[in-house]
Amino acid sequence: MKSILHLLLLTSLLAILGNQTILAQQSDQEVLKALTAEQPRDLAVRRALDYLRRQQKPDGSVGKRFPAALTAMAVMAHFAAGHPPADKEYGPWLKRSINYVLNQQTGDGYLGERDGSRMYGHGVCTLMLAEALGMPRDDELDELIRRALRKAVRVTVNAALVSKSSRDAGGWRYTPDATDSDLSLSGWQILGLHATQQVGIPVPEAVMTNAVAYALRMVDDEGHVAYQNPGDDRPALRGLALLSFVIGHQEKAAVTHRLAERILAEPLAWTGDRFYYRAYYDAVGLSRAFPAEWQKYLPVYEATLLSHQSADGSFETEGDSEANGAGPVYSTSMAVMALAVQRHVLPAYQR
Repeated sequence: MKSILHLLLLTSLLAILGNQTILAQQSDQEVLKALTAEQPRDLAVRRALDYLRRQQKPDGSVGKRFPAALTAMAVMAHFAAGHPPADKEYGPWLKRSINYVLNQQTGDGYLGERDGSRMYGHGVCTLMLAEALGMPRDDELDELIRRALRKAVRVTVNAALVSKSSRDAGGWRYTPDATDSDLSLSGWQILGLHATQQVGIPVPEAVMTNAVAYALRMVDDEGHVAYQNPGDDRPALRGLALLSFVIGHQEKAAVTHRLAERILAEPLAWTGDRFYYRAYYDAVGLSRAFPAEWQKYLPVYEATLLSHQSADGSFETEGDSEANGAGPVYSTSMAVMALAVQRHVLPAYQR
């Protein structure tokens, strides 16, 4: 007679694999091995995180160009994989890098000035700090992050309130005082503000409403997504547009279905243009807006992404114009955050 444990394990595996005939012939040890086996995605994430940790410098920075922004990305990759600042094994590594980012903030709260990453880096660092605040941590670090995050949010909000044209209103651009906007950079600000709301730091509702309205203006009825000029089509921005609409409670808008159709019709491919940016936002946007469609997309998506991991654990940059400029810390961090969407750890990944 099979043990109760064996039956419970079989039930779990049947729900996952749907193959009763094969599993009924498995021993307890074989079932346990199947349940605990490291999947290709998990192996890739582990190797990538090992690579990122090897890149940390004594001051806590990770990466060469734009160190504040890239350090924040490397930290978020660990968060996405389920390693919080209080993690017994990786906590010291994470705290060194978080403190590095905190030390890059200027007196007025700007996080993108000292490393030259501008509002791109500011949005990324803001998102990381909000995620850190929403995870297990220690009280001393908590207070430092909360203080820095409030200042960072003021910078983001004030930048959104700069007078702009009707086309650009509600979005963000490279500098806090910019009078134009682009959807790519605005995406990081939307995610950062959304995450700060999730951890109890208030954001003016009008700022979020106007940001989502800006994103809507960048998408036409056919699901073409523009970087700046409505009517253009940037495939790498489709997932970001989807995510913006979910955050803004626009899931039922007809255009969201059109965006999902376009993502599925033209799946992730190594095209040389923002491959990792698209990989990240396809995963976050589609998994939140259309979970069932995301599961159908997942096998092809993961196979494509995993095929570009190098022997040292990093994800290759040659062929992706953006990753080639930012370096392997960027490509590796973005790949991990994309692959870890299935774990639903971070605010951006949760419905």
